[in-house]
Amino acid sequence: MGYPVYTKSLVCYIEANIMNGKLDYNELEKNIGYSKSYIREIFRNDMGRPLAEYIRERRIKCSAMDLVNSDKTIIEIAYKYGFANPETYTRAFYKIAGVTPSIFRKKRLIAGKERIFPDVYSIGMPIKKEKRSDIDMEKYFSRSSDSVILYGVPKVHYGAYGGAAPYPICLKACTEYLGDSLEYYFTMVSCGAAFRFVWNTKDWDLSNVDIYHTFEESNEVYGIGAKALGREFSFLGREEDTTKEDFISFIKKHIDEGYPCIALGIIGPPEACIITGYRNNGEELLGWNFFQEDPEFSSGIKIDESGYFICSNWWENTDTQTVMCIGAIEGRKFTSEDIIRNGIKALSGRMDCGYAKGINAYNAWIEAIEDESNFSVGGNYTLLFEKMLCQNDAIACLSDGRNCASLYFGKLAEKDAGRCSDYKKISGLFRKCSGTIMEMQSLYNPDSGQDMDGMLKKLADKETRKKTCELIKAAQKADLEALEIMKSL
Repeated sequence: MGYPVYTKSLVCYIEANIMNGKLDYNELEKNIGYSKSYIREIFRNDMGRPLAEYIRERRIKCSAMDLVNSDKTIIEIAYKYGFANPETYTRAFYKIAGVTPSIFRKKRLIAGKERIFPDVYSIGMPIKKEKRSDIDMEKYFSRSSDSVILYGVPKVHYGAYGGAAPYPICLKACTEYLGDSLEYYFTMVSCGAAFRFVWNTKDWDLSNVDIYHTFEESNEVYGIGAKALGREFSFLGREEDTTKEDFISFIKKHIDEGYPCIALGIIGPPEACIITGYRNNGEELLGWNFFQEDPEFSSGIKIDESGYFICSNWWENTDTQTVMCIGAIEGRKFTSEDIIRNGIKALSGRMDCGYAKGINAYNAWIEAIEDESNFSVGGNYTLLFEKMLCQNDAIACLSDGRNCASLYFGKLAEKDAGRCSDYKKISGLFRKCSGTIMEMQSLYNPDSGQDMDGMLKKLADKETRKKTCELIKAAQKADLEALEIMKSL
């Protein structure tokens, strides 16, 4: 439906004034330039409902934001939004929300962005689970009898948003497409990845940094990432009895509803990527992948004019292990307490199937570095190269993760005066951990111009390894102190 300019102006005027409780019909008449009776008439014709009913609903929905985000009493909120008494407010609120204001506040139900009409968004209560396709996808998708493609999903790659972790990068890109405004550091802390560190005690393992190691259940981190944002989460893993048709059915269902999917694999290793559409009834998938331009993995891959990859042999890639979807708004978002609780869980020291996790991973890392047999390889630098890759992965994991954690606690310190001191300490400790870990780079590549052979020799050098262990211990100490403060909160 196209809305006349004066109707849009009217709605925008209402939105600009309703939050401060100063909406006045006489002022409305003066600012819009029509009589009250004519304003009511054109509004009903264009919006299909009475103006008074619309304004009442907007008062209720805007008041919901105060219920969940302020310390005002319900009486104060009722008066602010123009209700004569709390009883009238409660009846009107129940009629629209289906619950009383006190229950809405107690359960911390959702008050957030809602589309009023094209290009105009404001405060709403998205209690009803809506499909993305119910909202406004005319500009964003292409549909035919055997294909649907969602356009406008942000590209993901290493370094996107300044990040290094594929799943949190994909999570940010997908939710950005769905209308959420999140920083990369927040997606890292909300799923727990900012607090992870793992070391395989049995081998130098390039999967140490894989995000599925964050908690004990390998897929838990993905669901937490969605639920932290108050969104639905759907998941399908590749088991022995899972078929290609199962994957296609899952992908088509969610793409058809307007939600991009996140998959592990599709092109190259089982790292997170985004599926933005399908053709030929799902035989061909489109999207963004971290390896779509890597010659080692991109053989047979075509590139759509949008930049999306086009992949038809995705099922033949045995590293295609999982497909999942971050869906509609479902429940409340995680509070800082929820995020801290999961951070403690990820950071706490424990062993899991030969993997040392959290604080314990530092000890396993030190043991591996100190073990002379790992570096007594003569001139065979090929054996050292894998260790260098593991070393670099650990550095990238910790520097990226702890930097995000530091940013998050720094933001909390700005918002919470009561805990400001503790949050600042935690932020500083995580920043110290990240900085200490980054110092390792200078041990192997002091002038940023060292060739690979030179870097590998440095890695194997006993004195360099001794300094490395000292830095690891300093980083562990900072993490441990941060963990103890987090527990005390």
